[in-house]
Amino acid sequence: MREELEIVRDVLDLQLVDEDKVKMGRVDGLVIVVDGKSQPRLDHFELGFAVLARRVHPRLEQWLLSLRNRWSVRRSARQIVPWSKVMEITHDEIKVAVKASETPALDWERWLRDHVIKKIPGSGAED
Repeated sequence: MREELEIVRDVLDLQLVDEDKVKMGRVDGLVIVVDGKSQPRLDHFELGFAVLARRVHPRLEQWLLSLRNRWSVRRSARQIVPWSKVMEITHDEIKVAVKASETPALDWERWLRDHVIKKIPGSGAED
C-alpha cells in the first residue's frame, strides 16, 4: 500500500519532536531544491518566528529581524532541520534524529532559567 504525503498540507505547522519526545517547535517553512536535472526534492525544514513572519509578509520578516538584532537570545533567527534527520511522520508530529538541547530550539528556555527562575527565592536553583 502506497501512502502519499502532501507536503504543505501534511507537514507545514506540524510539531517537531526530538528522539526523546522533547518539543522543538513547529515547521514554519519548507525548502525544496529544484536543480533542473532531477525531480524537485524536499531539502530541509525551517523553524523560527522570522520564517513564520515571512509567510505573512516579507516586510514583517524584516521588521522582526531588526527587533531580533536588539533583543533576541536565540543563536539564529532560523533553525534548519535536514529532511535526512526525519525518523517518523504522524498526523500530529514529526520525530527527528536530533537532540533539542543541542539546537537553538531551547534558547529561550535556557535564558529564562538562568535570568529569571534562578532569581526566584525557593526555586531550588543553585547560585
